[in-house]
Amino acid sequence: MTVATHDYRQGSKRHVAEIKFLIHDLRVEPFINEVIHFHVTLNTDLELHGVEQAQAIHGEDLASLKDLAVSLRKAFREYSNAVRNFSPDQTILRTGRKYVDTILGICDLVLNPLWGRSDQVLVFLPPTSRSVQARNHYRNCVAWIRGVRARILAFLAEQDASRDLREQFDIAGEIEAFTRNVIQGYVAETGHAKVELQVGPLEPAVAFGNLPRFHRMYFNLVMNAVDAMSEKRVGVLRVSEVVEGNEAVLRVRDDGEGMTPEKVAHLMRETVSLDGELHSLGFVFVRQTVADFGGQLTIDSRIGEGTTITVRFPRLLGVAPPPRKSAPGETDLLPKLARIDADGSSPGAARAPTGSAPGAATLASERGAPPGPAPAPVAAPGPAPASAPAPASALASAPERPFGELLLDDFRTSKAQHPGSLFAIAVSPTMRVDAFTHRPYEPLWDLAHEDLSPMLFRTTVRGRIEEDEAKQPMLILKPPQDAGEYFDFRELPDEERSMPKFLQMVRDEYIRVARKLIATGLPASMTMVLADGPRFFGSDPTLAGDVPVPLEALAALRASGEAPA
Repeated sequence: MTVATHDYRQGSKRHVAEIKFLIHDLRVEPFINEVIHFHVTLNTDLELHGVEQAQAIHGEDLASLKDLAVSLRKAFREYSNAVRNFSPDQTILRTGRKYVDTILGICDLVLNPLWGRSDQVLVFLPPTSRSVQARNHYRNCVAWIRGVRARILAFLAEQDASRDLREQFDIAGEIEAFTRNVIQGYVAETGHAKVELQVGPLEPAVAFGNLPRFHRMYFNLVMNAVDAMSEKRVGVLRVSEVVEGNEAVLRVRDDGEGMTPEKVAHLMRETVSLDGELHSLGFVFVRQTVADFGGQLTIDSRIGEGTTITVRFPRLLGVAPPPRKSAPGETDLLPKLARIDADGSSPGAARAPTGSAPGAATLASERGAPPGPAPAPVAAPGPAPASAPAPASALASAPERPFGELLLDDFRTSKAQHPGSLFAIAVSPTMRVDAFTHRPYEPLWDLAHEDLSPMLFRTTVRGRIEEDEAKQPMLILKPPQDAGEYFDFRELPDEERSMPKFLQMVRDEYIRVARKLIATGLPASMTMVLADGPRFFGSDPTLAGDVPVPLEALAALRASGEAPA
């Protein structure tokens, strides 16, 4: 379906629609609240540990942020009232711009290197303090705020009618960079670490148009997908971009609740009025942007199965992808994006040097390397793991740890409002546990797997234990995030690496993990849900659906090469 080309493009209506689009997209208040929460916790930790001079300086910084946050809430109330009361366009524009300017002031404050100075004062605190443990979460929020600032500045530049902001850019490069710097943090924080983000393949293709609007369009598609999976215990968000003839085809898929044909038709038809209406504004912006690029937009959605949004952009033929212009400080935000291309390779994953990550010595020893002390792991940013992977020599000589019992104990002792435990585990084909980290849910912070193991969180099977509808513990398992790093961790030769090999190895490891957890304390009858089950278990009706099944159903399967029982 060709997209409509005339949704409020002239005069004050256009400006009202644009600022509504921007404010709808920003979603910054929760992240600002988390930044305040972190700094309140940091100030308390400084007081508890007697770091008085740092506490005094930090307290002044925190007071400035709180004052701005009060102004932000007031500005948002004024804007919301203007929209709800169908105020004149100029009133909506004035209150909306005041709200956006206040957000920009908070972004500037938080990103000012002279404000907060958390990295400088955290060194005075022990690793067990709450603020040290929450550092990765805080950095996620700051990365998001940095992205918000960039989007506001791009919006303000667009308001200058004398400027032509169109340019040539590589769609694949922009998707990868924007995903790394904005999308990953948003999905992790808003999806409460229950949404699995898979990116790839991404194929170079040059487009011509307004790049900031392209970013905002892509972000809207992601927001809608994450919202659609809000009720799932585990969801999968897939982003890909491939070249098909003269077009670059972007697809954003979710396995959320899906939409009725009537809802799809509503999203695709022209808007009658935007006055006072905030619902579906994001998709109106998507339609307008696709039209600006001369593209086409389609929606394929089924109730209970999810939604795929496909955007086809005309590409410039015979034009080499131009060098990408990085935003200031962009490389400091988040790690290189983990993505899997169609052949199973992971171009973004650098090989870990020998001994650079916990677990490397374990694998070397298991394969018959000369005995000796394990090399010290390289220090990683963020809090220390709750329990670090043990050296192979210790695992060989010591009684096996009660891995399953430890996870249940974490769940039972969790003081969070919704109790649970978080863990990562790697089980070799010989049933040796090469890596294991775990921690109960915290009362005030949403933990992510990178909080447990900054060096290994992309390479291990990841899991959670949470309450089901009957308040009983239920297991959720997720696959390794990065095929390249997984192959590195398992020391698989380059010539053997492929997507089928990755799927087969992870499938087998899922089975081994289930057996190991049952053998060490998890009840075989505990219910379990697999993230992206169909990808690893095909059409197996037991493991490919969303319905929880007993853990023993996974453990009973045959791994590759196993003889029949």
